[in-house]
Order: sequence, then C-alpha cells, then structure tokens
Amino acid sequence: MKNSFEIDSDCLDIVKRLKEIDKDYFVVYNIERKVFELHNRAQKYNTFCLTLPFDSLDERTLFLTKKTLSEKRDELFKEIEEENARNLKVKSHRILNEAEARLYDC
Repeated sequence: MKNSFEIDSDCLDIVKRLKEIDKDYFVVYNIERKVFELHNRAQKYNTFCLTLPFDSLDERTLFLTKKTLSEKRDELFKEIEEENARNLKVKSHRILNEAEARLYDC
C-alpha cells in the first residue's frame, strides 16, 4: 500500500490481540491521512475494514473491532436505528420549540 505501512507490533499488544479475534486482521498506518486502519487479508478485492478514530492503538481499538464484527451486524444496525430515532426526536423538538418561539415573537 502506497503511503502506508503495516504495524507488526505495539507496546500494548493490540495487533496481537486483534489477530486473536481474526487471524487475518492487520493494522496499517496511513501516512497521508495520519490514521490507523484495520484490514483483513481474507476479504476479496480490498482488505480495508475501517478507519480507527483514535490517535493510538489501545483498548478502544479492540472494543470497536469487536463491535463491528459481521456476526454483530443485527445488533449494530439496531443500535444505529435507535440512535437515528433519538436524533430525529431531538431535532423535531428543537424545530417545534423554535417555531413556537417565533410565533410568540410576532
């Protein structure tokens, strides 16, 4: 991969622990984007799985990786739908409150 390099080891053994989750996982540091990426050698055509939203490899990396496993997709989709519903409710309340405030300003 151009502008990136594979992380073979780290002080917290995160790379090793990722391989315990799936032996085909590997971590890449993308120099251009300045981010860590999780990849899987078993995937056809493209090994990329996700960009890790952390500045370092730590326990959060393992938590996020486990959370996004394909076996957990139904749970993850449900969580996303619930979050979307909460966001819609908050946005709806905000719009109604702003509309009401404007009505009383007239």
